[in-house]
Amino acid sequence: SASPPPSPSHIGPQAMICLAGKRHIIRGTLTRTCYSSFLHLCPKKTSNERAQRIRGFASVPELKHEDNFFQTNDNVQLRYTDTGGSGAPIVLLHGWTANGRYFDKNVEFLSKNGLRVVTMDYRGMGDSSHCKHGARVARIATDVKCLVEHLMLENAVFCGTSMGYTVISYYYELFGTYGLKGAVFVDQTAAQYIKPGWNQGSLGLCSREMCADLQAQLRYNKEELAQGIASGGFGEKPPTEEELAWFKKQIFKCDLEFCGKLMEDHANLDFRDLIPTMKLPILNLIGGSSKCHQIAGMTYVGDNAPNAKNVIYEDFGHFLYWENPERFNQDVLRFVQYVDGLDPNPCMKGF
Repeated sequence: SASPPPSPSHIGPQAMICLAGKRHIIRGTLTRTCYSSFLHLCPKKTSNERAQRIRGFASVPELKHEDNFFQTNDNVQLRYTDTGGSGAPIVLLHGWTANGRYFDKNVEFLSKNGLRVVTMDYRGMGDSSHCKHGARVARIATDVKCLVEHLMLENAVFCGTSMGYTVISYYYELFGTYGLKGAVFVDQTAAQYIKPGWNQGSLGLCSREMCADLQAQLRYNKEELAQGIASGGFGEKPPTEEELAWFKKQIFKCDLEFCGKLMEDHANLDFRDLIPTMKLPILNLIGGSSKCHQIAGMTYVGDNAPNAKNVIYEDFGHFLYWENPERFNQDVLRFVQYVDGLDPNPCMKGF
């Protein structure tokens, strides 16, 4: 049998995902954000003391799920949840090596405040079917359309965290505004790979060589890599042991070989030419202490989409929706209400 390749000396699992040390080099790029014009929509930044209190109230929630399954147009069974009701729909789309349970701190609040909340597990992740085909973002976007059709959703807001940004972007390019009225992006750079004319990509996965290293780690060094992925999602305050164990459990539900192929496709995508054509109202949420992407690459999305706002969650990271659910839930609710025409907030006239 083949022996595992030597672990690259220049990049370990956590560094490959995070490269946390580089973040401080690019923190001065916050000056182009629209945060000051967004204060009425988003509460004032929390202090470290308040951030600790927020993290303390719910380490890992015990949310009961009514799991459902639907079949895609290529006969793959995917898990989803749907709170139902006649409220404005929001579809929560997770990131890489994740699943719909990552939104366990968000679903209940949004549902109790009148929204119809839908989550799903992508193919190869969570409790959805593991299959050997479709490790492409275009296929995931098509799966989302199959879910929209299955539930007959109209005028929905899609909220995509991390890779969810590329899923929504691909959806928009392929299907336009079919069932879609607005978008929330969470902590994803406009293009991950660094290339001529673009040096604002990912802090960890910014080249084909790094993706190749990642695929080797997914095969031979799963435990350490899962530890790096889970801990690397947090900002200034590290995860609790309970949180770390929970995230690793979710990661190991995935077909990691499939996920490696999917990351190769995702990381290569560059939607900078599409962003100026996206006429949707867009709320672009950014972890001010993200260890995954350069802030300048993330603010690029909000700066170049015609109807978008950048909002920085200082002290929080890639999992800002989990780290600071109180603020995230309020921001998303207010945004959906604006998109649905229920919130005439004057600071949102740009939408």
